[in-house]
Amino acid sequence: MTASVVIGGLLMLGMVAVAWYAARVLPAGARVPLNAGVPEYSVWLPKLAGLAAWLAAGALTFAVVAAVTLDSLSAAWATSLRVVLLPCAMLIVLAAQAGALIVARRYASGPARATGAGATVESPRDGSGAEAPSVD
Repeated sequence: MTASVVIGGLLMLGMVAVAWYAARVLPAGARVPLNAGVPEYSVWLPKLAGLAAWLAAGALTFAVVAAVTLDSLSAAWATSLRVVLLPCAMLIVLAAQAGALIVARRYASGPARATGAGATVESPRDGSGAEAPSVD
């Protein structure tokens, strides 16, 4: 069980390192997405608030999952589940944070144009992927 908490703590330190790197790399006006798994429902926060929100999500995940796995009520669970649950949960949050920061960096560098066969470029007017006809 101690190894699980140590590994989870190292992954939390990894989240801190990723946030520190993003704070240095992202421009001042960058916005960071905080999503619930689906990009259409992302909440775009200012850079510092977004980085803090991801760190808070990691700390909350660490605290809740560690408390559950170390609790006496989980003593009946398989030992393997109790050992891998915290590192897996922290790894998921770390991956989500890294993905959000990759998206933030792409949006901060300007709109990217899709190229290649079958690629479409979203129109800011209708979002359908096809260029909206101009109304003159």
